[in-house]
Amino acid sequence: MTTTTIPIEVPAPASPVAPGPDDASAESADEGPRAGRPARRSFTAEYKRAIVAEYDAAPVGQKGAVLRRERLYDSHVQEWRAHIAAGTLGASRRGPRPGTPARTAEIAQLRKQVQTLEKTVADRDARLAQTQGALDVLGKGVACAT
Repeated sequence: MTTTTIPIEVPAPASPVAPGPDDASAESADEGPRAGRPARRSFTAEYKRAIVAEYDAAPVGQKGAVLRRERLYDSHVQEWRAHIAAGTLGASRRGPRPGTPARTAEIAQLRKQVQTLEKTVADRDARLAQTQGALDVLGKGVACAT
């Protein structure tokens, strides 16, 4: 018994990667700890549907070739297929993406620095008040340098 495989023409996916950020935010990404590393890929819902359809239509021996060509893993296709079946493939995320942009991290660092400086000033004010109280008790005058 001989089996013949019939090649199936599947249209190539339109755009594999979602449009990237504008140039201004790309510059800020060059300043962070991931500077010089490639950006993480994100895929459009249309691309995911096209890849799942192409993967499912591929003969048994050609499924790996589809994954290698697109630089994907089988787990990607399984996850995308589950999202398609659940109807949540194009749904937006529930909250903000994990991680903080460089500007947010800088703001957090500056706020922490301000809190530290405010505590230092409060401690020095308390010590100065104690010293002035002790001098008043002893009856010694303090010359103001202001």
